[in-house]
Amino acid sequence: MNKLSFNERWEFLKLPDGDILNPITPETLSENDYCKVTLPHTWYTDEDQYRGLAVYRKMLLVSEEWKNVFLEFEGADQHCKVFVNGTQIGEHRGAYSCFRVQLPATFLTEKELCLEVYVSNAENKTISPIFGDFTIFGGLYRNVNLLITEKEHFDYLYYGTNGIIASSSLDGETGLLEIESHVIAPDGAMIHYQVISDDGNVATQVTELANETVRFQIPHPYRWNGKGEGRLYVLRATLLVNGKEVDEVCEKIGFRSIKMDAETGFYLNGQKEKIRGVSMHQDFAGVFSAVKKEHQDINFKLIQEIGANALRLSHYQHPQYHYDRCDEEGYIVWAEIPMLKMTEDRELFENAKYQLTELILQNIHHPSICFWGIQNEIAMFKDAPYMHEMCRELYSHARELDDTRLITGANLYTVKFESELNKITDMVGYNIYFGWYYGQMNDYDHFLDQFHAACPDIPVGVSEYGVDTNIALHSGQPAVRDYSEEYQALYSETVYRIFDSKEYLWGSFVWNMFDFSSSRRNEGGKKYINQKGLVTYDRKVRKDAFYYYKAMWSKEPFIHICSKRFVKRTENAVDIKVYTNQKEAALYGNQGNELICSAHNNGNGTVIFKDIQLLPGENSFVVRSLGDDCTADEVTFVKVDEKESSYQLPDSGAGKAVRNWFLKEDDIIREGYFSLKDSAYDITQNQEAMKVFYKFAPVTAETVEKEEGIPLGLSLLSILGRDKDRNPDFKMEDLNDALNQIKKY
Repeated sequence: MNKLSFNERWEFLKLPDGDILNPITPETLSENDYCKVTLPHTWYTDEDQYRGLAVYRKMLLVSEEWKNVFLEFEGADQHCKVFVNGTQIGEHRGAYSCFRVQLPATFLTEKELCLEVYVSNAENKTISPIFGDFTIFGGLYRNVNLLITEKEHFDYLYYGTNGIIASSSLDGETGLLEIESHVIAPDGAMIHYQVISDDGNVATQVTELANETVRFQIPHPYRWNGKGEGRLYVLRATLLVNGKEVDEVCEKIGFRSIKMDAETGFYLNGQKEKIRGVSMHQDFAGVFSAVKKEHQDINFKLIQEIGANALRLSHYQHPQYHYDRCDEEGYIVWAEIPMLKMTEDRELFENAKYQLTELILQNIHHPSICFWGIQNEIAMFKDAPYMHEMCRELYSHARELDDTRLITGANLYTVKFESELNKITDMVGYNIYFGWYYGQMNDYDHFLDQFHAACPDIPVGVSEYGVDTNIALHSGQPAVRDYSEEYQALYSETVYRIFDSKEYLWGSFVWNMFDFSSSRRNEGGKKYINQKGLVTYDRKVRKDAFYYYKAMWSKEPFIHICSKRFVKRTENAVDIKVYTNQKEAALYGNQGNELICSAHNNGNGTVIFKDIQLLPGENSFVVRSLGDDCTADEVTFVKVDEKESSYQLPDSGAGKAVRNWFLKEDDIIREGYFSLKDSAYDITQNQEAMKVFYKFAPVTAETVEKEEGIPLGLSLLSILGRDKDRNPDFKMEDLNDALNQIKKY
């Protein structure tokens, strides 16, 4: 097989009146209506968030030597149909997986072909995701390639794979390799398999019939051991027809064992490995989803710097390059499908199941992938029995495709401990935002211990946690929802220490490594962006919290002074906080020439120099580590008379999301009766409770009943607290008293 890039010289046109079900380019259009583009390409901009149909077209010059040709699309967002000379030859429903279409042999006799690729990102309730806090960009946003093959070849149409489904694992000191092959060739065709070590030697080889499943063993293989040593083998498969080599594919594989224990967490090759992870979306400022290798390399350089050992590649199938880098660099990976809202629509479910098939079969050879994710926060709107059945079906399907990995899901914090959603998968992640959307930072401690006590046999970890942070905003008294850099830093110090202290917790994933696009957002002083990243959307600025995790995870000696962007200060004295992985540091004034004091690392990656005096004007400080690995950082603060207004947002609601109950919790709950603490979904399932809800808060009650964008998994108290402006004429305690009179059973 010969792969050729097909990214250049495309023409592009939006078709706002078109429909992907019957895509037609109007005959009245001229050449001047199209614009020339190079792939990868998305039509999205923050100023024009187009959701609809578009067409890409290009002429293909056919070579007389071509016997068989495939068009390979590494990603098309979201529904795609491919036409050649006006005839449809392929279709794909799903934005994130690779797929291919074959050019019919009759077309290869022509000298020139007109290719038209219709792509739609219009809202479609039958293609997952139908909801999510990220942008559906649209476009041919990954590479397009030509695959040129012989008449006999590996089956490149088999769920977008290379026709070789290779699953490797480790049993004691023996490597186990199972290979399922799919070829287009006459009976009797053979495949010669070679497993080649990283020094070029052949560890084992065998020749077997094509279209058969082959199993063999590799004694004492070297191990893929995560960040310890991500060593890989190359699996080479050569297709033989009548003894002649006609096609060849190669995949990198690795041998490792994984295990999850509800009491002690995750094990890699028999050794406990606490997940110290970050989550990542695929987009990048300026290019959005149309990222190239240089953007992806920047991402992995930053992840390597922070010292994480795991990645949650959210919330969909990522480009192959991401999984390849994870294999090579030793990251433990959670890979998942874009199932973020599950309805009873069977077509939507079958699409999710198909995307799960593509995800697993296209990526089963990657040793870095340890967890397949089948859903994320589907109970945001409700936790219903049909979801449990569908998740069981997804679980069974994933297990049938791959019985060597752990299957997982991510639940919103409102999912009750006894929910069936916690009992379906091999492990569970909770997306928890205490200290941001609800509650206080220290609530993580009680919540996690409560879950473990209630469900001691379920391995649990934190699949998301974080806060939005605008690097232009600062505060000497950081508070929830002030969006300040200082609050994100304080939050990270507080909650990660809780996670790290719990033996039973398999680990955690910070949400998020990078700021990312979310077309529905307008908060924290910025539009269309989720600012929970540890690094800004353009990857140019590492926020202070980035250095906290670096202090906890990285072995590279460093010192970072916090709040360096918080330059203008009105206080006479400030605490200077430093993140470092060094044991002790010293603070110097007078351009670093005058020792002021020294202090020890508190064991949480932090050194604090208390009550440092500021004089009018500029105050420059240097911090140096004490010891063999001498590192340093410097900062200048300016003492001013009035607070800098740009450091705070007007009307940000800072501090209001901290537990701001109208009643004490003991007064809200009446055992066996409804209350404001019940989820909106539970309220909707009781006619009497809904009547009370309508009586006191009719506007919100109607919105909830129609499921118009309000997460029904949230408590009534949380929903009404955010929606109080639409229900000004009632008291929370009156509604709660009325609900307290209604029995649940």
